[in-house]
Amino acid sequence: MEPTTQPSRDLKVVPTTPHVRATQAIDADHTPPTPSKPKVQEHTPTLDYEATDFTVICEGQRFATHKSVLETSSPYFACMFRFNGRENNDKEVEIPDVDAIIMKHILDFMYTSTYQFPNATTISSSDYCNHSTFALLNGPNKGSLIFMRKCPCAGKSLSASHLLLHVHVYTVADYFDMEDLKKYARKGVVDVLHVYWQYKGLKLADALEEAFTSTPDDDTGIRDLLVDAMVEHPGLVVDEGDVEDWLEEHPEVRDRVNWDDYPKSSRQRRKR
Repeated sequence: MEPTTQPSRDLKVVPTTPHVRATQAIDADHTPPTPSKPKVQEHTPTLDYEATDFTVICEGQRFATHKSVLETSSPYFACMFRFNGRENNDKEVEIPDVDAIIMKHILDFMYTSTYQFPNATTISSSDYCNHSTFALLNGPNKGSLIFMRKCPCAGKSLSASHLLLHVHVYTVADYFDMEDLKKYARKGVVDVLHVYWQYKGLKLADALEEAFTSTPDDDTGIRDLLVDAMVEHPGLVVDEGDVEDWLEEHPEVRDRVNWDDYPKSSRQRRKR
């Protein structure tokens, strides 16, 4: 299912300090009904498909699916359908603690090998990349021409707000044992961090909290990407203290980032 929301442009401004959340906030117009309400219309990830035979329920939202697709895409569902070598004839399952919108994107990936988040901006494909450093972003328009390198994200539709969504998808993909989806989500994180590391709406502290609390310690796929971004951009223009506060609470990560080696005056950090 493709989102129909209109794209919006992120503003390169200093964000307010976000409160750490472990789950995605659902937009009002996408809020799923509570389980106590009457049964809602079921949604199928793809249109004009053969009759569905299984329903996935998240937060009261019902998704009509096909067992064959779920079983092929996820060892989690394959095990569910054939527990102890016997086929499970149940027609539905409720997945606890998974955001309904994130589940929708995961089902989209199962059916189409991709997912798309709303409110994205297409990255220009005509200019040389100027996203790597703060100096290029704020220097002469032709400054990036010296490096003769096209932006690796040119032509992609991205938003700073997508970072936390990709991290959420990754954590659930780990739960479903979907390695291909984890790789896809990691690539999404790389792209967002490359373009929007200094933008309002990145919510890096929230992404760090989600990655370091909702993934196993031996799974560093997302954790390393976030740490690498902080190493590459000491202090982060976008940080008003929320990221540094998070690092203070996680000294093992702070030691890897080594922001203490950089004088605060040279980090371009802004405070209100």
